[in-house]
Amino acid sequence: MQPIYKLMIVVAGVLALTACKKSNDNAGQGGGQQAMPVAAIKVTPQDIPLSFEFPGRAQGSKEVEIRARVGGILLKRNYTEGSRVNAGDVLFEIDPAQYKVALDKAKAQLAQAKAQLLSTQQDWDRISKLFKQRVVSEKSKDDAQASLDSAKAAVQMAQAQVDEAQLNLDYTTVTAPVGGLTSLETQSEGSLISATGSDSLLTHITQTDPIYVIFSASEGEISSLINMGEKGLIKADSGCTTNSCRKITAKLKLGSGDTYKEIGYVNFINPTIDENTGTVKLRAVFPNPDGKIKPGQFVRLVMEGITRLNALVVPQEAIMQGSTGSFVYKVNDKGLVEPVNVITGLSTEDEGWIIDSGLKDGDIVITSNLMKLRTGMPVSAQISAEQATTAGVTE
Repeated sequence: MQPIYKLMIVVAGVLALTACKKSNDNAGQGGGQQAMPVAAIKVTPQDIPLSFEFPGRAQGSKEVEIRARVGGILLKRNYTEGSRVNAGDVLFEIDPAQYKVALDKAKAQLAQAKAQLLSTQQDWDRISKLFKQRVVSEKSKDDAQASLDSAKAAVQMAQAQVDEAQLNLDYTTVTAPVGGLTSLETQSEGSLISATGSDSLLTHITQTDPIYVIFSASEGEISSLINMGEKGLIKADSGCTTNSCRKITAKLKLGSGDTYKEIGYVNFINPTIDENTGTVKLRAVFPNPDGKIKPGQFVRLVMEGITRLNALVVPQEAIMQGSTGSFVYKVNDKGLVEPVNVITGLSTEDEGWIIDSGLKDGDIVITSNLMKLRTGMPVSAQISAEQATTAGVTE
């Protein structure tokens, strides 16, 4: 009887193992049908303020060369080098002696010409009366007329010479055409200067209020903005109703990390692309009443005043890379995972991406457990209460 008992025990063990295996298989199959909990957001269109940051360099809004317009001995410099001057301030004085003499001479010639005109006018008055009485010939009348016209021309010429002499005398006082900062003088007092060539340069004036900031944007950035504008996806200064405020505004970040208090705006975009760098040059203008921004200073320019309309934004961590490009996992109407190819646009300040194509209003995008997801897997989406959609956009 013992072999039979042993056989029964073995059969019972096999049956028990088989039952356990079936139980485990059933448990595994039941677990595969459970929906995985995932975090998700529901994308909705909204208006996003755009912001682009570029390196820039300050430049005077006017940079003027101060040159002598007449030659002579430089008698005096009336400003302190490097100081600020106002328009009309006297900067230099050139020896005026020879120009005073020239003016006196021109005035004397004018007086002589006027005296001659008076004499010829009297001759003409007499001859014209005699001609009417048929006392003098027509030739005498014509000669008198010609003399009178010549005398009038001589007076005009003499007056012009007086004006020229007066102008040259005035040029001996060199004034500032614009207000701004002066540079070092290039000619010392006592030097003989010329009205032509390099010897005519006396100093420079740089106008710093307002001040320009020159910066460059890539061809792709400008093309992207133009394309979005043509599609009606962006507009300048949302809510602005007057032409004067429809500007692309700008801010400055200084080397210290501080933000410059004055707000500027972009007032020039070069219509051509630099063939060497593939960039477009732009210029912004800023008030600079305190002279805090110096010409040549390096700054960071933040370009604002543009709004991206009806943008769909998702967190950066929701975007995956595959063989066909960027994609996200969304939850379809059946609660299953579905990959969707997307084209990303600009990034936002809160680490999100604007989706240019691939998603639509109301789509639910998964933001967690992305490496565990598979196409067609059932998931339980927990919609985030805080949508990643409100921050401004950066480039």
